[in-house]
Amino acid sequence: MIEVSYIRDYNGIVPEGTFLVESDVDYVKACCILTANVVPSGSTKVWVRQKAHFIWLRNFAEQTNIDCSCIEKTPRLMLAEIWNVAIPEWLDDETVTAERLLDLDITNIKSKRFEDTMLTLFFDKAFYAEKLESGNLPDIISALIGTEVRKSLKSHPVLRKCLEEKIKVWVRNTHEKWVKGICDNLLQDPENLWKELTLWLLLAGYPQKSLEYVVPLQRAISLRTIPLEIIQDLQLNLVAKEQALTQIDIFFKDLESSVKSSSEFRKILECCSGRLEKEFQFIIKLLLSKQFEVSQEEVDLIRQRFKICPGISSATFASLNRFIVPKRPSLPEKNDLWDSDQWLEWAVDEYIPYRHWQTQNLYYDAEIEDVVGSFSDWYMSEYAAIHKDSNKSLIHALGRWRQDIINDSLSLILLIDCLPVTFWHIFNATLTKSGFYRHEIGNRFVPLPSDTEHSKGSLLSGSWGNVGKTYENILKERSENDWGGRRIVYLPNLKYLSEFELPDEPIVMLLNFLPVDEVLHSNVELQGSTYEEELYRLFARISESVKSLFEKWQGQPERFSVYALSDHGACRILNEEKETLDSKTISKLFANEKHRYARVKQSETGQIPDNLWDFGYKFSQPFIKEDSAYFIPRGHNTVSLVSSNKGYVHGGTSPEEVIVPIAVFKPVKAEWTEPALRFLDLKIDQKSGRAVFYIQRVVPLQIEVQNPNRENVRILRVDVLSPDTDVKACTTPDIPGNKNGIVEVDCYFNKSARQENELRLQFTYEIAGEEKIKQLHATVDFKSAVTGGFSLRDL
Repeated sequence: MIEVSYIRDYNGIVPEGTFLVESDVDYVKACCILTANVVPSGSTKVWVRQKAHFIWLRNFAEQTNIDCSCIEKTPRLMLAEIWNVAIPEWLDDETVTAERLLDLDITNIKSKRFEDTMLTLFFDKAFYAEKLESGNLPDIISALIGTEVRKSLKSHPVLRKCLEEKIKVWVRNTHEKWVKGICDNLLQDPENLWKELTLWLLLAGYPQKSLEYVVPLQRAISLRTIPLEIIQDLQLNLVAKEQALTQIDIFFKDLESSVKSSSEFRKILECCSGRLEKEFQFIIKLLLSKQFEVSQEEVDLIRQRFKICPGISSATFASLNRFIVPKRPSLPEKNDLWDSDQWLEWAVDEYIPYRHWQTQNLYYDAEIEDVVGSFSDWYMSEYAAIHKDSNKSLIHALGRWRQDIINDSLSLILLIDCLPVTFWHIFNATLTKSGFYRHEIGNRFVPLPSDTEHSKGSLLSGSWGNVGKTYENILKERSENDWGGRRIVYLPNLKYLSEFELPDEPIVMLLNFLPVDEVLHSNVELQGSTYEEELYRLFARISESVKSLFEKWQGQPERFSVYALSDHGACRILNEEKETLDSKTISKLFANEKHRYARVKQSETGQIPDNLWDFGYKFSQPFIKEDSAYFIPRGHNTVSLVSSNKGYVHGGTSPEEVIVPIAVFKPVKAEWTEPALRFLDLKIDQKSGRAVFYIQRVVPLQIEVQNPNRENVRILRVDVLSPDTDVKACTTPDIPGNKNGIVEVDCYFNKSARQENELRLQFTYEIAGEEKIKQLHATVDFKSAVTGGFSLRDL
């Protein structure tokens, strides 16, 4: 059946597929359509603009006995039909026509209520909600502010009525007084409501007078009834933000000199909203005052408080560690002869974090400096042996990945100039956040002198001495010899990487990234920044560029690899470690402020002042012949002229200069092997073959963990799944790759354990930033402690 409709007083757009009659010619065509009982485009509807044409078609159908439905409709009825909504009584035909509501496109809106449809169409989907609550209030306020809202209200006055009706629904559906208060202000002045809510969000933790200085007392009382969690996601009003900052500034100025303990500091921290970078700066100022000792707990509270604050990066949070006095590195016994593995473990795990804290707090430690000197002595004595070892020398790092590069379709070598272990965690975190998974990590010893000239070419070639060769030519030779002749692409900066058009053939790309070296040699702290923040920005750029490269690459993800290396490390020198020899010869030898070493011709070494050698070593290259000898400083000794430059330098033999990280990343997860676990020294009942434990006493357990991976495994926690047990203490060691470690757990088994016959432990561990779990269980007998002791049957 064909439906013929006349919509009174409507001249708007007709739905697609509906035949429109608006002239005598259209009327004739409509008669033919009714006769054939088929409307074009498969529709069953005919719309008529004028009443006369509608009457003619109705009479024509009656006279010819054509089966059709002729209906006279109002704009309201038509709107209800097209929108599939219930039309409220207050909406009249004149409004539908005047505001051309039938012309609005509501294709993507599914609502049964006219008010919801209108508010969603012009403002936000949050207006679907039947209640005003935390999930929608911030979005509703954001939707009702700004110039576009005012334009919409002006062009469609019906929107204000819709909002009034929606607010009535919200008020009707709640018992909370604060909802009713917000609803009143939401209708009257949403801009002012936004401002007041921002002030409440920012000043809620501060003394009451702070809020009362910026809003009337009665409004302050009303605002305090609003739960803060309701507005946590509220976008901040800029005017209110500035008003709040004025009050916060006064608060901190009044109290900054009186914070003398960690408990007082915590009270101040609890006042902070955690939404303002300026608050964070005030907190840092309190820490810098050094009026109280900062613990890891305080730092964790700061991170928790400001975790959603815009403008504070993970690097900024990491820099908070400078306020915590780290564990002092262990000191080797007088006659200890450590090997390379022991020195590496000590340097990376203990010394380098401590040294970073030293330089940030200008703290000189004579005993530790003696150990650093011992490290230098060891490195110089073992230098040749170390660099013949393919597992220790940086020169052999790329050789380790020869087969991996051959298996790749795209290998990206990130050669980051001057990246010390000190800042490795920042690079690792940014690349991980960009979707890459670490498949391998290690540390290598760099050649001497520890600078680009003596390290980078040898690293890329895998051999000593590459005088006069460009990095690109070195890599081409390497490709011919080791990588099956893969095409080499040399990239001097990120711009070249972002603009490079990927070929179809397998390639090896080298990004020679120099800005890290430039940042570390500068004094960023004079500019009000930190090395963590500046390096974070650089590493974020690298990570984003690598991510973009992968996204435009069309190959298999598992055949895309990122090989990250550095050519040397760097160190900062404390004033107590500087020595100045007033000599023109010394000034000439150490003309480059960035370097701590000096080079002279072999024939001229006799002209060097004898007291210079007291601060270091006379070094000649053992693997190549050259007419040069080098002064290499011991520990952190430096004889360069005292300069205003407080940045990083290199060229010496300190651990942070000669130990650098290497790693492999892929856009797919690594397949790690589960660590193996076993109980140690369990008391076994000879008859039952079960382990025996006593309840209601502290029972120490030892579990050996075997790590078969090249990556370290970190034990995060141990939970006793059964029986009911209180864990009194638990060690959480880091277990190096291909090593074993011991986890110690002190358990207090409760009474109910006597009903169980199994001990089940769950280990949560981390490998390459991924958190995993593994269980260990044993069949046991739980006995009462009072039944303990010996009997003849035990003999």
